[in-house]
Amino acid sequence: MIPGPTIIRKCPDCSGLIEQGTIVSGNTFLAIFWTDGKMDALMMPDQPRFVKCPHCQALVWINELEEVGRVEPIIGDQVYENAKSYDLPDIQDYLLEPRRRDYDRKKEQYLRVRAWWAGNDKRRYEGERTQALSGDEIENMQALYDMLDPSDDNDRLMMAEIKRELGQFEEAEIHLKKPFASEFSKTVSAIGQLVQRQDPFVAEIQFED
Repeated sequence: MIPGPTIIRKCPDCSGLIEQGTIVSGNTFLAIFWTDGKMDALMMPDQPRFVKCPHCQALVWINELEEVGRVEPIIGDQVYENAKSYDLPDIQDYLLEPRRRDYDRKKEQYLRVRAWWAGNDKRRYEGERTQALSGDEIENMQALYDMLDPSDDNDRLMMAEIKRELGQFEEAEIHLKKPFASEFSKTVSAIGQLVQRQDPFVAEIQFED
């Protein structure tokens, strides 16, 4: 991974300075892929758009904040001493945000995907893989499902995975039976195997060499 400059942005609520790291290039070598679409890649770190101010905890779309400067990725004195890295929202932040404000389809879908991932994080990282979905998670996944476009391969794959995680295996299988582009084949196969086992929980996708 080659890091880019750190962008310094200003919180509109408290005027605190927030650091936004960037990357020039990266790769997915040794990355972990999950059936809900999340990826963990050391050399391609996540670049979240919706974050929490580390000073006042306001929820903000970081790319929309005022830029006050940049720090190049070289060793040297810190230019913005009061700047801090952003915090990440939790599942309730993602779930409540669409209720607080009217968002366009793209932003609302982003929030609902992030809520889905945040809910599954306790299953993928905390040894609670078979923990049942909460009512809020189910409501969010159903709302997300209704936003997706079945004519788009990526969306249809998400639709299949949502139905699988909701335990609606027959509906998941219907989505998977339609042809997908070749780049989706391994993920389709992995989700299909879980459907056959009637396993409704998020899982790591094992890619064979």
